Amino acid sequence: MANYSPDYFIHAANILLLVAYSVRDILWLRLFAVAASVMSIPYFLLQPTTLWAPLGWTVGFAGINLLQSWRLFMERQPVKLTEEEEEVRSRLFQDLPSRKFLQLVSIGSWVTAQPGERMIESGRAPDAVSLIVSGKVRVTRDGQVVGVLGAGQLVGSALILTGLQTDVAAVVENPVRAIRWRIGTLQPYLNANPDTRTAMQRHLARDLTMKVEHLTGGSVMQRTGNAMSGRARLASLLLVLAGGLAWHYRRRASIASERPCRA
Repeated sequence: MANYSPDYFIHAANILLLVAYSVRDILWLRLFAVAASVMSIPYFLLQPTTLWAPLGWTVGFAGINLLQSWRLFMERQPVKLTEEEEEVRSRLFQDLPSRKFLQLVSIGSWVTAQPGERMIESGRAPDAVSLIVSGKVRVTRDGQVVGVLGAGQLVGSALILTGLQTDVAAVVENPVRAIRWRIGTLQPYLNANPDTRTAMQRHLARDLTMKVEHLTGGSVMQRTGNAMSGRARLASLLLVLAGGLAWHYRRRASIASERPCRA
């Protein structure tokens, strides 16, 4: 034992650090960093005079990496969705991981609306958007029905994009089950979560396209003389919004693909 050197511990610790910096998975990086910190502790203790300062810092770094490793591990565990939540995710947000979808749902609220209840008031800017899970909502303008929204469609989608008051009303036709998000809560969350924002934009584009097809019956430019009908005006607005959103989504995807890949 007289020839034994504590230097072996620091060499082993640095080899573990080298491995840590070589892996791409952040969880494994932190776990190897913890192992490196633990391996270096004997080196500081076996010196003629214990190196308390580096020992303290090493223990601190090990503790932080261990805590973050635990958080990462827990985040990667499968989450349990209710039957209703799983149905919505599988039908509308297939590309969104279950945990992300659960976060999206958690910032909103499940609502049940009865026939006759108004989800959008004419002449007012909506403060929430609702995703219909079941049931139907009738959309009217000047007392005339311009469309019926069903499962998978959004109530208030086009109006949220404009931020203006609306001249249409959305009235529940038969019992509706929906997820409702307040705009003041949804927008900051989407800004902070690009993946979820992309999934929501993709669904919003599909939703607007479906509404345009329903309103126009395949043709937006239906005119009587020089006057365009109210339904065609609304369809035109939706078409412009859908096109703009689709362009925005494609542009973001193009920019992302042009960014250099980091090792």
